[in-house]
Amino acid sequence: MKLYRALQELLGELDQLNWDAALFIKQSSWMANPQKAEILYLEGDNELEDIVDIDTHLPKIASDQGMRQLLDVETFRDVVIYERKRNPSATEVEIIHALNYYQEYDVYYDPTL
Repeated sequence: MKLYRALQELLGELDQLNWDAALFIKQSSWMANPQKAEILYLEGDNELEDIVDIDTHLPKIASDQGMRQLLDVETFRDVVIYERKRNPSATEVEIIHALNYYQEYDVYYDPTL
């Protein structure tokens, strides 16, 4: 478990994170200021499999902090990589837009389509 204080901190360590881990946020913080929202990184069976509700599959650690899943690390990394390939000078704001777009539509953001 690790708590990132800002998106930039997470992006700086993205290549070192386990692909099968997951990221959690407080939705209100993400909506208000995603660049400064805390992001909880959970990995391993002991952190991810102790779930509160069988329907939501929300780990107890995240639930206790009032968080919900942002994305799994593998998907998060893929969205960031896709956005950076599409736009090599992508800013944090553009990456956030791509992440939000993926969450809503389950497809990578591509304004040319």
